[in-house]
Parts: sequence; C-alpha cells; structure tokens
Amino acid sequence: MDHQTGPTGPMVSMAPSGEHHSTSSSNSQEEHKNHTPPQGYTYPSEIHIVAPPVQFRRFGNAAALGLITFGICTVQESMMQTGMSVGYGHGYGSMTAQSITVAGIAQLLAGLWQLANGDTFEGAAFTSFGASWIAKGLAQVPGTGVLAYQQAESPETVRRQQGIIALTWAIWVLILLAGNVKSHVANIVLFGTLNLQLDFSCAGTWLNHERLIKTGGWFGFFCGLSAMYNAAAILLNEENFWFNLPVGNWYTPVIESEEDRLYAV
Repeated sequence: MDHQTGPTGPMVSMAPSGEHHSTSSSNSQEEHKNHTPPQGYTYPSEIHIVAPPVQFRRFGNAAALGLITFGICTVQESMMQTGMSVGYGHGYGSMTAQSITVAGIAQLLAGLWQLANGDTFEGAAFTSFGASWIAKGLAQVPGTGVLAYQQAESPETVRRQQGIIALTWAIWVLILLAGNVKSHVANIVLFGTLNLQLDFSCAGTWLNHERLIKTGGWFGFFCGLSAMYNAAAILLNEENFWFNLPVGNWYTPVIESEEDRLYAV
C-alpha cells in the first residue's frame, strides 16, 4: 500500500502485492550483483551453521580439573613406586577406586569438556590419560581377567608386557612434550618429568631393575607436584587471589590481524 496526500487528506492506492515483492527482490538482486566482494573473497553458495568461537561459549575451563586429578593420583602412585612409607612394590591395590573415579572418570570428563571448548591438545591429553587410569584401576579388580592372566603367565612375560605398555605411553608423552615447546615453563616441566617417569619405568620394568623403576617413580612424584602447581596457577589468579602464580611464559605468538586476534585461543 502506498500513501499519498490528496486534497481532502491522505489517499491510499492499492498495488498488487506480487508486483511490490518482485520489485524489492529485483532491487536486492541488482544491489547484490553491483556489490563487488573484497579481493580473495567469494560469496558462499550455502549457509553452514558453525559453533561460535571459544571466547563466546559459556563453558568453563576444565583444565584445572584434569590437572589436579592427574596430579593427586600421580603423586600417590609415585610414592608407592619409590617405596616411600609403604615399601617398594606395595600399596597399588589401595588406589583402585581412585584410579577409576578420580584420575580416570573425572580426568576423562575434563578431557571431553576441553574438546567441547575447542582445546584439542588438552582434550586429547586428558581423555587418553583418563582412559589409561580407568584401565589401570580395572586391572586390579578381580573378575576382569587381568589378575588371573598375570598369575597364569610367567613373571618375565608379564614384566615385559608391562614394559611394552610403558614404552607406547612414553612415545605418546614425547609427542605431547613436543606440542608444549611454545607453552610456559611449568607445562614443559610437567610433560618433561612425565616422559622421564615413563622412560625409566619402561627400562626398569623391561630389565627388572629396581633402581631404574624407583628413579622413574621420583620423576613421577615431581611430575604430579608440577601438575598440581599448574592447576593452582589456573585457579589462583588475580580475580580470586592476591596475585597470579608465575608459570614462566617465554613465548608470545605474533597475531597478524584483527580477525586472528578475535579467534585466538
């Protein structure tokens, strides 16, 4: 409807709705055709729904949960591996419940949460180690077949199989360590000591060398403490503490454009 002013007041002239719609559509198509896109950009032929950037999601950071659950159980296991208090080679059965629930399920959920946050690195690390702790705890549960299998096999076969398991995890942790070279020093210490723990544990288990196994336990002890420190550095910041805990930031990535800065994690 078009409003016009006549001698006796406003006049309304009726125009066919189809004509008005076609005119607007042709005008918008003409404007779209005349508008030149920026260089290197083409108009998308389809509209895809994508997740919003990490900064605009309402998910919390689950890294502190994954670090603290890993650190607590790693310190406990390493103290038993080195022979502190309970004696060398004893006490692992008491960690069955914590291996499954604390370091296992809680860390697994933290890893999945980080994947939902768009953090592929921490998501892969927490999820894989959470699953590993669950498997380690289930191995101590009667009825799963692991204990019966170990009793049926020779001690040397079981020992070398455990060495193979430690070797594969040492390779995975080495990859994670390489992915942390641009991170802060506290993270590098965490994955460095974890790699040394698995290396010495692998060699000691394979060679049946008690000192090497205990050395790996000491590296694991400091690895667990560094994981707990990293968790504290996330939680104890200036918003709820008097200062930020130092983590040793030594590398600052160069952000080239405003778009890169907006989507930087």
